[in-house]
Amino acid sequence: MPRSTGISKKRVQGSGSRVQGILGMVLAILLLMMSSAHAADTFLTLVYHDIPETAVVNDDISRKDFLEQLEYLRSHGFTFVSPAQILAAKEGKAKLPDKAVLLTFDDSYVSFYTFVFPALKRFGAHAILSVVPSWIEYPGTMEYKDKRFMNWREIREVADSGLVTIASHSWGLHRMVQSNPVGNMEPAPSTFAYLPALGRYETDEEFRERIRSDLARSIEILTVRLGKRPRILTWPYGAFTGIGIEEAKKLGFDMTLTLEDGYSRLSSLDRLNRYYLQTEAEWPALFKENLAEGFQPKTRIRAVQIDLDAIVNKNSYEESDRNLGLLIDRLVAMGVNTVFLQGFRDVEGTGNVRSLYFRNSVLPVEMDFLGHAVNRIQLREIKVYVWMPVLSFELPDSVLNEELKVREWKNGKVGVTGSWYRRLTPFDSRSLEKARTIFRDLAAIVHLDGILIQDDAYLADEEDFHPAAVEAFRRRYGVVPEPENLKADKELKAKWVAFKTEALDRHIDEIVKTVRVYRPEAAIARNIYSEAVTNPEAKAWFAQDFKSYLGKYDYTVVMAYAAMEGKWNSRKWYRELFRAAGGREQASKIIYKLQAYDWKRKTWLNDRALKQDITFLLSIGAHNVAYYPDDVYRNRPDVKTISSILSGKSEVTREEALPAVSP
Repeated sequence: MPRSTGISKKRVQGSGSRVQGILGMVLAILLLMMSSAHAADTFLTLVYHDIPETAVVNDDISRKDFLEQLEYLRSHGFTFVSPAQILAAKEGKAKLPDKAVLLTFDDSYVSFYTFVFPALKRFGAHAILSVVPSWIEYPGTMEYKDKRFMNWREIREVADSGLVTIASHSWGLHRMVQSNPVGNMEPAPSTFAYLPALGRYETDEEFRERIRSDLARSIEILTVRLGKRPRILTWPYGAFTGIGIEEAKKLGFDMTLTLEDGYSRLSSLDRLNRYYLQTEAEWPALFKENLAEGFQPKTRIRAVQIDLDAIVNKNSYEESDRNLGLLIDRLVAMGVNTVFLQGFRDVEGTGNVRSLYFRNSVLPVEMDFLGHAVNRIQLREIKVYVWMPVLSFELPDSVLNEELKVREWKNGKVGVTGSWYRRLTPFDSRSLEKARTIFRDLAAIVHLDGILIQDDAYLADEEDFHPAAVEAFRRRYGVVPEPENLKADKELKAKWVAFKTEALDRHIDEIVKTVRVYRPEAAIARNIYSEAVTNPEAKAWFAQDFKSYLGKYDYTVVMAYAAMEGKWNSRKWYRELFRAAGGREQASKIIYKLQAYDWKRKTWLNDRALKQDITFLLSIGAHNVAYYPDDVYRNRPDVKTISSILSGKSEVTREEALPAVSP
C-alpha cells in the first residue's frame, strides 16, 4: 500500500515500452556489482504491490513489465531464493548464490493469485506474500477500498504450494495514528500515539504492549487460518522502532522486513532492506542510478539551519502554524533537501536551554510544536534533523543545576564555568540521565530523520575540574589532575585531554543509543569548530577529536564561519579548511556550514558573496553544504540569489569559481 508522504524514499519507477532494453543494460551492471565480494552476506530484495494489467497508481507494476523483469533476471544468471535458503545461509548451513534475489509482495492483492502465482510457477521462483489478516477477516473495514484482496482459500492455496511463504503484515498496524496535539498522523508501528482524551502521549509500556498484542493477534489468526505459524514480519509502511524489533523477536519472528535503502544482509535479518518498485515514467534511469549507488542513493546535502524561535508564538498555535507555512514555502523555493531545525528555545541567544519545543519530563515545554513542524516539512520531501544541545541544559532544580555544572580553574581556584555555554559535566551520571531522558522523549514523539548535535559538547583547556571528573581521573591514573602538574607534565596533560575527549564522546554515544531505540535509522551529525579541524593543538582547547568524528557520526558539520574567524580572504581559508578536513577523500562525510550573518557586526553578510563562497567550496570538491542563520520575514539571504546554487538550478560559472573577495 502507498506509504505516507512524510516517510517517502527514493524508489524504483516504471514504464512500459522502454523496459526491456534499458533493463538489460542496468542488470548487466548489477551482475558486476553483486560480485563474490558481496555474495557471502548480501542479496537483493525487491518489493512489489499490485500487478494489474495496466498500472493505475505508483505502487503498481504492469503485468508486461513484471514478466520482463523476471525474465531478464533469470536469463542473466540471477537466482530466485527463498526465506528458507536465506535462514540456512545465516546459520552457516548453506551458501547463497552470488546473485541472489528475494521477491516480496505486500498486502495480498488478488492479482498475486490470478497472475503472479502462475508466473512464479513458470519461473520456479519463490516469493514472500505479506498478509494483513484483519483485512481478510473483515473485508469491509480495510483502509484501501479501491483494491481487491485475496481470500483465505486463495492464501491457503499459494501457501501450500511450496513457492510462497506467508508473512505477517501486522493485524491492525497498517494505519495512521494521531502523533501530536495538532492532529498530524504518522504510521502506527513507529508512532507513540497522542491520546487527546488524556492529553498525553503513549508511554513506553503502552506502546510496547500495543505492538506486542497486535503482532500476537496476527500470528494467532494466520496460524489458525493457514495451519502454520508465520516466522516473517513485514512492517507496515516500512516503519519500525527498536522496541518493535525487540517484541517481534520475542514472538519468534526470524526476519522483519523494512523499506530502508540498500542491499539486504544476512547479518541484519531483523531489519531487512528492500528495494521499492513503482511505476513512474523515468524508472529505468533511476534504477540504473540506484544500482551504481548500491541501492543507497548518496544525496548530497543542501541544508539550512533554522531557528524555531522565530516561528513559534507560544500564545498562538494558529500564528505559529502560519509562520511555519511561510518558512516551508521559503524552503521549497530555496531548493534545500535538508533542514537542521531547532528543538529548544533560546530567544536570548545564550546557548543555555531552559525550555523545549516538545513534550518532555525534564524541562518546561515552550510549546509542543516540534513534531508538527517536522511533519509538515517532511511532507515537502525535505529531511529534518533536530538540532539539540547535549550538555547546556539549565535544570529547574537550581541546586542540582549548579552542582552538575562544569568546573573551571581560574585565578587559582575551582568554580562553576564562566564560559558562554554553562554545561552540565559529562562525568556525573546524573547529567547523562537528564540528557537521555530528554532525547528519549524527543525521539519517541518526533518523527525526525536525524539529530544535529550542538557545539556545546566541548571542554576548554581549563575545564573540567568537577569533583566527579577529578575522582574518575585519579581512579584511572592514580594521580589528581592538578592544573600546575598538567602544565608541567606533557604526558599527563595528554592523558587529561584524552580523558575529557573520551567522556564527551561517551556521553554522546549513550544519547545516540537512546535515540536509536525509537528511531533506529536516524542519522547523527555533530558540529565541530573549524579550529579543531585546522589546528592540531585545538584538540586540547576543546577536547574534540576531528578524526574520531569521521568514524563515529554519519556527518561531521564543520562550522566554516569565515567572518567569525576573521578570515576575510575567505577563499584561501576555505581551501585550507577543506584540505585539513581530508579533501575529496572525506567529502561525503562532511557538511560545511557557512554563516549568513555577522554576529560581531550584527549585520547580514552579502547574499551574492555567500552564494559565491558556497559555489567555491563545491567547485573544489565539497559534497555537502549548509548555511545559518535564516530570516524568513526579511528574505535573508535572498531566495533568488541563494536558491540557484542550493537547488542546483544553475551551473557553477567561471566568475563564481574564481578566487575572490571577502564575504
